[in-house]
Amino acid sequence: MMPINTNPHTHQLVMCANVFIRKDGKWLMLKRSEKKRFSPGYFHTVGGKIDPDEDPFTAALREVKEEAGIAVKNMRLEAVTFEIGPVQGSMDENWLGFYFSADYDSGEIVQTEEGELILIDEKDIPQQKLIPSIRAIIRHILDPKDGTVFLKMRYDENGGVIEAENIVNVCVA
Repeated sequence: MMPINTNPHTHQLVMCANVFIRKDGKWLMLKRSEKKRFSPGYFHTVGGKIDPDEDPFTAALREVKEEAGIAVKNMRLEAVTFEIGPVQGSMDENWLGFYFSADYDSGEIVQTEEGELILIDEKDIPQQKLIPSIRAIIRHILDPKDGTVFLKMRYDENGGVIEAENIVNVCVA
């Protein structure tokens, strides 16, 4: 226990907001560009870093507009992930991710330099090359009866997941 009025241990933390988007019975996902430094060619959600003056919800809406050119509705917080480094080729930061689901509302899907936006059948998502944190939570995201998922994932110095530190907790819906 830390005594009161002392400085807490701090660490570098990058926060991001990501959205699983339902459209026409499929899910819009981003196949990351092969030019990306981290996880090239892997599937992820639409999303990105939270700006200093934003909350996660507002950031998610902005990122969807910027990366996909569309608007969404019915957003629901599905998961909060805490990814702990070290990750090879990255700095010494940890990542706090807020994952939402939403329904497509309006606009034309545009492609971006982030990668290729692809509509995928729900049954095909688990077979894709998924970023490890997405792989750990995807079955909960796709199950509307599950509540919010909390994931703690620790990586070793080679970027591999330390299975003993891959902890998933699910709140009751």
